[in-house]
Amino acid sequence: MSKDMIRSATWKIKRTKRLNNSRNGNPKFKFIFENGTEMVTPTDAGWIYGLTPHTLHGKEVTIQFKIIRNGYELQDIKEIGK
Repeated sequence: MSKDMIRSATWKIKRTKRLNNSRNGNPKFKFIFENGTEMVTPTDAGWIYGLTPHTLHGKEVTIQFKIIRNGYELQDIKEIGK
């Protein structure tokens, strides 16, 4: 399996954390899931503007992610039932 391959999963979000903005001023977040997995959003990803991360706490979501050098990078997130 390629490291750059996008994977999918359905997990419940335990909490989110706002990280420092990118050099370009764009927001970045860390999502912590109930199974203990932590994922960050990519730097300068425009789709993040469509999220209100704190409203996803405790909700089940479908995610797409890739494995990166130091963990996981979230590529997309959708609340189940929306």
